[in-house]
Amino acid sequence: MDYNTLRQRWDALMAPANIYDVDHTLEPLDDAVELARRAGMAIPAGEPPWTGDEVSMRLEHDAHTLTVYRPSRAVQCVDNGRWQVDDGTSDMRISDPEAFDAAVREASRLGLLEQDDFTPFRVTRLRASSCIRGHSPREPRVVDVGVVLKRQLDGLGFEGQGGNVVMYFGPDGSLTGFERVARRVGKVRAAVSGWRSLDDVLTETEDHLRMRRDSDFTVAQARSGYLELGRLQEQAVIQPVYVLALRLGGRNRGREEPERRIEHVVPAALNNIGPLVPGAEPDIPQTPRYSAA
Repeated sequence: MDYNTLRQRWDALMAPANIYDVDHTLEPLDDAVELARRAGMAIPAGEPPWTGDEVSMRLEHDAHTLTVYRPSRAVQCVDNGRWQVDDGTSDMRISDPEAFDAAVREASRLGLLEQDDFTPFRVTRLRASSCIRGHSPREPRVVDVGVVLKRQLDGLGFEGQGGNVVMYFGPDGSLTGFERVARRVGKVRAAVSGWRSLDDVLTETEDHLRMRRDSDFTVAQARSGYLELGRLQEQAVIQPVYVLALRLGGRNRGREEPERRIEHVVPAALNNIGPLVPGAEPDIPQTPRYSAA
């Protein structure tokens, strides 16, 4: 979209928001062993045999594996005998609304949602097919359904690999696995004092990518939300970001060159706490090349 259109839409991305501390004081969902039992793991009484390394801790029993990731305290559980396994005949017939209902029901039963606000986001379907050499493939069958629930906070959605609960269902409709990558949100460190201007964000994006808008890339979409990193990354604060969906190439893209698309994430608050990703070098502020006048 052109600059004027993007500027007209920019103010709608701003909303009252805060910068939150991540609460590191509690273990995932307080009692991982009890969670494992609710998920169907018949763990004997006594001290369970945890194994692990510097990245994760694992609890295994029969075909089940419960994993807790140390950097994020994300929790994952799978039934290895049934998760994304094709029995050769089953074909799941389940609508998106039915899948969302099942996911919310099972996530609530397991205690994965806690007091957070999660909303239906996406249904994924794993399809399998087969064919005899020299013949056309058979009609694909759905052998596994995954349901993504995204967290909401202060009326804003979450961006990034975290901020979600994913539930998996097998051909018989029963739960085969789940994952929660949603850190506990602690106290408010600071209210957002203001949102960064479009000119400031575009200048930072150009400097970071070492490209120029229009000639090297175009902005296809812009949105805002809270950023939560993936399960293998540490994170100290939850804060709002802008996400720019970019198409690389712009006017300089050759006729035969394929279009590439990326998403670029930048802090949205004037009083943001950087860098967004631990260990990343912050960009050096530059003089804005755009004028809102």
